[in-house]
Amino acid sequence: MKRLHIYIYCCLSVVLLVYSSMAYAGDTKAGGNIPGKDSLYIQIYGGINKSANENLPMSEFSSYPLSGGFFIGVGKEVNALWGWRTALRYNHNKSRNVPECESPDTWGWNNIGLFVDATFDITDALKLPVNRGTRFNLKAFAGIGGVYTFGFPMQTPLSYLEAYSRNSTVGFGMRAGLTATYLMSHKWRIGAELSQTMFHDQFNGVNSGSPFDRRSNLKVGVTYLFGKKKKVKTDTSPIIYDNRLRDIPALPFKIPGAEDTKNRAIEGRAFLDFPVNETVIYPRYRRNPEELQRLNKTIENALFDKSFKVHRVVLHGYASPESPYSNNTRLAKGRTQSLKSYVCRKFGIDESVVETHYTPEDWDNLRSFIETCGESRRVKGNVWYERESIVETPVMPQYVIDSRKELLDVIDLDISPDEKEAMLKKVDNGRPYNWLLQNVYPGLRHTDYIIEYVARPFNAKESRRLIYTHPEALSIEEMYKVAQTYEEGSDGWLDALLIAANLNPEDKTANLNAACGCVKTKRLTDARRYLKKAGITPQANYLRDVIDAMEGKKAWKIENEKVIVTEDN
Repeated sequence: MKRLHIYIYCCLSVVLLVYSSMAYAGDTKAGGNIPGKDSLYIQIYGGINKSANENLPMSEFSSYPLSGGFFIGVGKEVNALWGWRTALRYNHNKSRNVPECESPDTWGWNNIGLFVDATFDITDALKLPVNRGTRFNLKAFAGIGGVYTFGFPMQTPLSYLEAYSRNSTVGFGMRAGLTATYLMSHKWRIGAELSQTMFHDQFNGVNSGSPFDRRSNLKVGVTYLFGKKKKVKTDTSPIIYDNRLRDIPALPFKIPGAEDTKNRAIEGRAFLDFPVNETVIYPRYRRNPEELQRLNKTIENALFDKSFKVHRVVLHGYASPESPYSNNTRLAKGRTQSLKSYVCRKFGIDESVVETHYTPEDWDNLRSFIETCGESRRVKGNVWYERESIVETPVMPQYVIDSRKELLDVIDLDISPDEKEAMLKKVDNGRPYNWLLQNVYPGLRHTDYIIEYVARPFNAKESRRLIYTHPEALSIEEMYKVAQTYEEGSDGWLDALLIAANLNPEDKTANLNAACGCVKTKRLTDARRYLKKAGITPQANYLRDVIDAMEGKKAWKIENEKVIVTEDN
């Protein structure tokens, strides 16, 4: 076993030394311009060590006796990764008996060793940002050498009466460890070295037990670099690797077609409060001030330009089903008419363009809320409660959830609304109904509105301002013209292209131009996302080839300033 350990360690050290020499011959460029590279250096280190005794376990490392030593070394970094070093080392050593011995004898002796190490630069190998070209450097090393031991005590340790020898010896040694240094200037480094050294079994004067003796070393010191400070040369040639396309070719932008008539529409839902059985809107009644303010703000934001022409308004009123159906019909119709009058008067809209519809009882929304336990509130393209609304979304209690199937069965019955209402009140002695009445029915009393209008054309200066405030009023063509007012590749240029695509997700031209903009700015993931909506066109297919070439996924060439994909890599 002893010979096997020594054989493996020797082979490793020899391989490192040989490989570093070969690497030097094959890598003449590596790091020649970085301070400390290709330079001869000298080191002076000193510190402490702990020597392991025969059969003393590593678990008792803290009890090993401390001693000291130093070394003087000379080395050279032959390339970016490999180097060599030789050092003359002196150490005073102390050893101690194993715990089982009858007395804790401690004795000391000296040794001088000459070692040759192969060094490996970890910071360069891992391409760490803190490499030797900056300040910090971390190396690993392994080496072999010869050791002369002398100065053993005349008194024989009691536990080793037969195995102890006071004779000076020359033996074999092997070592490995880590060195960390910090560059103070182009000439000086400070550092610390942690290593483990193994020697022949008679190193401490005792030949028994473990196949070899060990010593742990911690040294600190300085390194001086010979030679002149070398200037870093900058390679200005373009970096081409992995067959990736680096220079952006001409991209297939497409000019959007003009929008003959800029038809626009706004949709919303108003939750107004009315006194019991009344249809007149009281602006200061309960929640109406806040709800009317929200309604006004929505419409004013869309109709910000007074020249916009409203050509159609659709109002659809709903009532909740707690009253007789005939009365709810009156309420839904009358409250819709009230909102019509309010909107026409407030915004100067001609009543002739307003359509009104009503649903006496909103059973569809009630059913949807119960079916989804209030989790999904999207019905017929509209939300149950708008995010901006003052109406709060209720949390359905468990007893309502437990009765959900029975409630839905009643709602699905082919009977009159008033009969359904009466049956709902009987489910679970009316507990679910009472909760629905208090928490859900208020949201069933609402009016949905659609206001359709025509926006006027805008010039480039107006469009450049509106693209960030009212982009919905601009056509895709106008937003494309905004992009042309900026430098290609700039933030404003890209914003205009992306806003056009995001507001018109189904438009192939807008998505193609957005993809081109992302390719120009090397946002390839975003480019592929927009390309999915750009259709299967020659322009879109070409852009996909350009992206593949930029990512190195396909082999390519340039012909007539155009990328030609030759084959898959």
